[in-house]
Amino acid sequence: MDESTSSPLAGRGRLAGRYVAVSVFNTVFSQSLLFLANSVWGWGGGWSNAFAAVIASIPAYLLSRAWVWEKSGTHSVRREVIPFWVITFIGLVVSTAAAEIADRLFGAGLLVNLASLGAYFVVWVGKFIVLDRLFAPDSTATDSTATDSTTTDGENAA
Repeated sequence: MDESTSSPLAGRGRLAGRYVAVSVFNTVFSQSLLFLANSVWGWGGGWSNAFAAVIASIPAYLLSRAWVWEKSGTHSVRREVIPFWVITFIGLVVSTAAAEIADRLFGAGLLVNLASLGAYFVVWVGKFIVLDRLFAPDSTATDSTATDSTTTDGENAA
């Protein structure tokens, strides 16, 4: 009985760990694109951030769906694609405003990256909560699978 109580927590920890790993990858990728566009190519902070966010959102969605929430098959536009992109757009708007303000105040450079990163972090926590509710498998399917496996193993337990 203790296994069934700790199992959901262990699963949540694994899910959160994967979400953090995807986020770390995506952060490094998008911040590299932001730095390249802003500091190397000389684009403004807002345009650089928008460019980085749009490009990086593609692997972020695919990795989140496939690896974090272990979803495969067809993509539900209503339950997966639209909510993900709406939250991504909110992050884009908030971080682009922060990057543009930093660019105007301090010029190109790492402060633009830090402003973008700070703004994204605010949206990141809420994104996990919303995506977890959308992508998480139905708990009744998990419960019935667990019941089936205990039933087949039940002969040995007695």
